[in-house]
Amino acid sequence: MYLQEVLSRLSVPGLILLLLGAVLGYGAGGICRGLFGQGGERAIVPMKVAGLLLALAGALILLDIIPI
Repeated sequence: MYLQEVLSRLSVPGLILLLLGAVLGYGAGGICRGLFGQGGERAIVPMKVAGLLLALAGALILLDIIPI
């Protein structure tokens, strides 16, 4: 009962952004090598930064600092 009340208050877009950012930040190396092949090593750092920004935006939405 209590868990359902907590989950009903969470923002779905914020949660999605937070999870997507975490996946991009953690798996940037494998994702870049899979998408770009040999030249993918240069895209790892920008993808990690993008993941960090997505996770930060998701956290701000979840904390209601950015209302949606």
